[in-house]
Amino acid sequence: EDAGMLFLFETEGFHGFWMRGMQFPIDIIWIAGGRVAGIAERLPPDESVLPRVYYPPEPVQFVLEVGAGFASAHGITIGDAVEIAYTESISP
Repeated sequence: EDAGMLFLFETEGFHGFWMRGMQFPIDIIWIAGGRVAGIAERLPPDESVLPRVYYPPEPVQFVLEVGAGFASAHGITIGDAVEIAYTESISP
């Protein structure tokens, strides 16, 4: 409930995500230009041979995965400002 996974891409794009191999449902928060660009809520795990792929509504540079219901519980909506602070450098 108090953790998530942040994906950072070098360039903005329509980066797709799927739920294959997930053990629990999640919310995906799409982030572009310092704001919430879209939210895909309560996505269930999907073990299909060809699982559904979720895409942002516009090109994004960041994608935040959090537990299902997080966005709603915290009142996160499209257009909300987002600030991402780096605390250490990330190397490939």
